[in-house]
Amino acid sequence: MKLWQKIFLSSLLLIIIAVNVISVTLLNNSHRMLLEREQTHAISEHEFFEASFSNAVVYAKLADDKIALTPTEMRRIATDVIEGSGHSRDSAIFDSQCNIIAVNGLKGILSSITQSGFVENIDSSGANYSASVFETDGGHMLAVGSAITTEGVSYRAVTAVDISEIYAMEKKQTDFVRKVSLISAGAISLVLLVSVLLMLSPLSRLNTYTKAIAGGNYRIRIRERGSLEFRELAQNMNVMADAVQNNAARLEKIAEDRQTFIANLSHEMKTPLTSILGFADILRIKKHVEDSERTEYAGVIVEETKRLRSLSGKLMGIVAMNGTEIEKRPVSLQSMISETKTALVPLLAKNDVRLECLSQDITISADEELFKSLLYNIIENAVKASPRGESVVLNAAMFEGDAVITITDHGIGMTPEVMKKAFEPFFMADKSRSRKAGGAGLGLALCKRIAELHSAKIEIDSRQNVGTTVFITVPREECL
Repeated sequence: MKLWQKIFLSSLLLIIIAVNVISVTLLNNSHRMLLEREQTHAISEHEFFEASFSNAVVYAKLADDKIALTPTEMRRIATDVIEGSGHSRDSAIFDSQCNIIAVNGLKGILSSITQSGFVENIDSSGANYSASVFETDGGHMLAVGSAITTEGVSYRAVTAVDISEIYAMEKKQTDFVRKVSLISAGAISLVLLVSVLLMLSPLSRLNTYTKAIAGGNYRIRIRERGSLEFRELAQNMNVMADAVQNNAARLEKIAEDRQTFIANLSHEMKTPLTSILGFADILRIKKHVEDSERTEYAGVIVEETKRLRSLSGKLMGIVAMNGTEIEKRPVSLQSMISETKTALVPLLAKNDVRLECLSQDITISADEELFKSLLYNIIENAVKASPRGESVVLNAAMFEGDAVITITDHGIGMTPEVMKKAFEPFFMADKSRSRKAGGAGLGLALCKRIAELHSAKIEIDSRQNVGTTVFITVPREECL
């Protein structure tokens, strides 16, 4: 069952129940008030009947000049009062044993009065009146009873009035209310249906937009209109669509980068493998190889193998550090710089470049081997970019609570376009020169990943043909 159907049916049911409850309550109150009014009137007539009976007894005594009347005389007086001119009514008088001594017009309910215990339950003190409704074949009668004490004997008097009209009126009103309720339910259901459909129409619109977003149309946005709740829902769905679009764009970028990464990797590995395979095949096929040629071919194979090993090592380093946590401990930055300088001595000698280190005594929280790899790669790039006879300067100092490491060379430098892509895997500004130096464009990408694992920031400031400065900023939270 759809939402609008549930809302419509539940609302209609509640309205019908509320209308019926109110109608029944009003009808019951009206019926009760009519009964109370009729009961008051019946008690008044009953009082008159009591007075008539008592006066008749007194008159009979005076007329006959008697002090007391016999039961036969009392029965005659009761009959005269009940059936006499001007006093004929539905009534009955019972003796102290609840036996009938006179009755008129109570044939329809007489048996009900006697069998129900109504007479026996009349207050014998005469202080209270008893009233009860009895159903007859043709309607309803209201009986009123009380006790009359005369001649030292307690009698019980019962009078009754026909109240069938009140119950007939109640039935007519009930039928009328039932018909009105049916008509009102039809009208209310029509109005309610239109109202529910109008109020939930924005939900249908939201559903259409949601299906479009689910179908891949992440650019679509929902117009924020309607009630406050629907505006908030539309706003939240637009925020969700923004997040989905951003995530989809990010995943597409990751997929593109991964595809580019794999393509570049295949290309970079293909070059040294082709050289190795080619020169090895020459040595295998050629029967007579001069010593100079053998040395040259073997040297090419060795250099290409070294480049392939460097490429695979750096690639494995990037892959291994994705999604991993490193173990950091307090490490002296001055000590790491000294050890890195020692490891670079062969490279410095080969390129005829000096490394000048100026470092304060700073302790940081780091993975020592990874951080030394970060320093080694950046200094190695600076050495390869520097002309022979130049120097590379490394400086480490505290600045505004952070540890700042700068590595400056006076080499070929970079253009702004190159600086933007410097940290991308496999990017090389001068591919022929980089391959000749044994590079694969993975060094700075690896450095950036290592810096991220240490919550550090790495930046480049470079000018072409002037030089390059690399800034490594270790936040104060990692400084001890």
